[in-house]
Amino acid sequence: MLAQTAPSDQVPRVDHFRPIEKYYRRRGDGHKNSKQRRRERHQNTDGGVDYSDVIDVHCLERNTEAQRIRIRCVPLSPHGTSIPGAILSPKHAEMFEIDGLPGLCILINAMPRSTQVEWAFRAVREYSQNPFTNVSNLTKERDATKNMWKHAWKEPCEASWKAFHALRWANVGRHYDWTEREYLDTPDMPPLPLELEQLVHEVFEMTGMLATCKAAESGIVNFYPAGTMMGGHLDNAEDDMVNPIVSLSLGTQCIYLQGGLTRETPPTPLWLCSGIAIVTSMMVASTAQL
Repeated sequence: MLAQTAPSDQVPRVDHFRPIEKYYRRRGDGHKNSKQRRRERHQNTDGGVDYSDVIDVHCLERNTEAQRIRIRCVPLSPHGTSIPGAILSPKHAEMFEIDGLPGLCILINAMPRSTQVEWAFRAVREYSQNPFTNVSNLTKERDATKNMWKHAWKEPCEASWKAFHALRWANVGRHYDWTEREYLDTPDMPPLPLELEQLVHEVFEMTGMLATCKAAESGIVNFYPAGTMMGGHLDNAEDDMVNPIVSLSLGTQCIYLQGGLTRETPPTPLWLCSGIAIVTSMMVASTAQL
């Protein structure tokens, strides 16, 4: 029996995403094996990563001339004014777009530092207790993470912190099934917290998208300790591929890779600092490294 060969005129697909993802992946010492640690000590290097190709909208002077040409500063919406009780503030906020990355909007300096700390604690203290998480999926116990943060905070031993570090994501609002890649109507799932609805509303208002965008229904809170990362993925499970997805990054600076509809498109690396909001209105492949 002969193996079937591909037609000679068929061009093989090349994955340009994965090599760049692996290049920028920087594991912390706690996530390296002994062989990796010995090699880096011997070479006295952090892996030889050159970050000069990473676009930085926080400081334009850090970019190469070719990168600066791609960065466009876009005026904020005049309707995005600060009101009492608002989460975001337009006082120091700036909005950017990147040539070659249609549908991507970057909002920086909109969330005050004190608010960032408040939201980071809310994520680990409250959102981690939700019944749908990566931990509850594995254990089949809906309350698997209900007391995880309390134990890690009040009983700071190695076992409790190790257990909390196993948490990678928690679903808020409408439940998303990662296996089937679809949203499920789960009657006992708590509704999307009002503060998250307000955050998305303010982002849309500040970026001038409020009139054409729907209210938020669901969210996923990702937890990544230093040295770990979110793998590349395609956001194509939404019922409405026009309505934007809003992402907020809190904590350690990381590299975000903005790709295309397939892995044949080389991704563009961008620096993300705490408090930055990313709005994507098209299907994208992306990864974040902390």
